[in-house]
Amino acid sequence: MQILENNQFVVSINEFGAELSGFRSKKDGTEYVWQADPAVWKRHAPILFPIVGRLKDKKYTVSGKEYEITQHGFGRDLAWTPNRLSDTCVAFTLTQNEYTKKMYPWDFTCTIRYTLDGSSLKKEHITTNQSDTPMYYEIGGHDAYAICLCAGEQITDYYVAFEGTDALHPIITDENVLLSQEHGCIPLQDGRLPITRQTFRDDALMLDSLTVRRAVIGSVKNPRRVTMDFADFPYFALWSAYKDFDVKYVCLEPWSTLPDGDYLDHAIENKAGVRVLQPGQSETLTFTTTISE
Repeated sequence: MQILENNQFVVSINEFGAELSGFRSKKDGTEYVWQADPAVWKRHAPILFPIVGRLKDKKYTVSGKEYEITQHGFGRDLAWTPNRLSDTCVAFTLTQNEYTKKMYPWDFTCTIRYTLDGSSLKKEHITTNQSDTPMYYEIGGHDAYAICLCAGEQITDYYVAFEGTDALHPIITDENVLLSQEHGCIPLQDGRLPITRQTFRDDALMLDSLTVRRAVIGSVKNPRRVTMDFADFPYFALWSAYKDFDVKYVCLEPWSTLPDGDYLDHAIENKAGVRVLQPGQSETLTFTTTISE
């Protein structure tokens, strides 16, 4: 575990998966990151790389050759190499190996750099194509933040707020959670999506048309806020496990790409939003999470 610390917060990141595992306040010890109860959901904030979501028929093709890869890619299930840069900054790097090449044919370097600045945690996703052919890739966050932070609160005291819109238009999915080309409509209350047990009954809410790329988890009973700014990411999802009991976290998920669609073929280059890097090319996609107390 790598620890970042300043006079306000302590951040913990696991070298396995380069996964954010804690964002704890020094003010009163409140832990804002979901603590991965395996009876509900065993992860905190997995890195989605080099794909996002499910694949149609669990496969994709590159120049006609088929590959199978685990849901959300292998980034969340491998150890990354840490590089400590300061007390408040650490980078984790993943490169190809025999295991990844069976699922993903390119040579790459993917670096996740965390920087703690005051009450904000910046997460930079730096991807480089080390191959001699164009490389298609996808990357995203899946950060789970706890709700019901204060005694006596219920999940229905919480909401996710979106600026600049009075309704969300999630993409409709089929029974396999593959995307269609149709959208639903969820009216907001003063820009807020209330959290209830039924909010995620159909899995994640996947959004491709947010006016402002910012989401805020808040409560009607306390002043604490978790704000995520994700201007570099064109897509966004909200998710929590659907159970027969109250689940006390909400995932904020900036995505570079949408999951697979039931209307698409298997060619990776045809996936909605898939990114391409030329040989030697690199790009950085960043989102920042800020805690307000």
